[in-house]
Amino acid sequence: MTGTIPWTCLVTGSNRGLGYEFVRQCVDAAKKQGTYAYFICCCRSPDKAVQLKQLIRDNEDEKVTFTVLKLEITSHADRREVIAFCEQKLETMGLNLLVNNAGIMPHYCSEGLETVEPGELHRTFNNNFIGPTLLTQGLMNLILKAAARDPMKTKIVSISSKSGSIGHKRFMIGGAYDYRCSKVAINRTARNLAAEFGSSGVIVIPVCPGWAATDMGNRGHLKAEVPVTESIEGVRMCIKNATQATNGLFVDHLQEYPPW
Repeated sequence: MTGTIPWTCLVTGSNRGLGYEFVRQCVDAAKKQGTYAYFICCCRSPDKAVQLKQLIRDNEDEKVTFTVLKLEITSHADRREVIAFCEQKLETMGLNLLVNNAGIMPHYCSEGLETVEPGELHRTFNNNFIGPTLLTQGLMNLILKAAARDPMKTKIVSISSKSGSIGHKRFMIGGAYDYRCSKVAINRTARNLAAEFGSSGVIVIPVCPGWAATDMGNRGHLKAEVPVTESIEGVRMCIKNATQATNGLFVDHLQEYPPW
């Protein structure tokens, strides 16, 4: 890296779906604006991240740089290695944007109480809530360092879902106990983080990307409503527009605020 301090971003689950598209759009924006940006792209199997590696080959230069790291979000060892790497690499600049995107949905919304299994409940909460929360904890000093330099421009994003909303009329139905309840936990965590670190200049955004047309979104006989490109354009706009006044509030890709 040069002497110029780049904008720094870490994205989990960055090899496909929403995570890949988020990185792609941010890279495109950095290129068009001529800004310095450093992306830490985390995924379960970097050796299989063909699309991501091609994106890097096509775009890496003096101003836009990348590191790809192995991260199984439920693995304590993987999280520890990612955190250690970031502490060394981002020591002087901090982390401007953390995107907790990686997650799973074992059961579709049509699957009811009889499908609930202890192992799947633990696996879903580990992937969607516990892992991201512990990663955030480990990176918080770097996030605070960036916030000290750029207050209100340093943000934590948690990819959530309106299917975890308790008050949304559309989702007053059963099913997907593991997935939906894990998203409730993510939303509450975001609210906690905003309350604890908002005064230090950190903005926290639990955001629903819409029913996006990813591999996860297109499961079952139903097809997702929102193209991935449109979904992430909306998510990025939510990030851009988030302020202290909206800190910790649950928002969707249309910049509307669903009920908790």
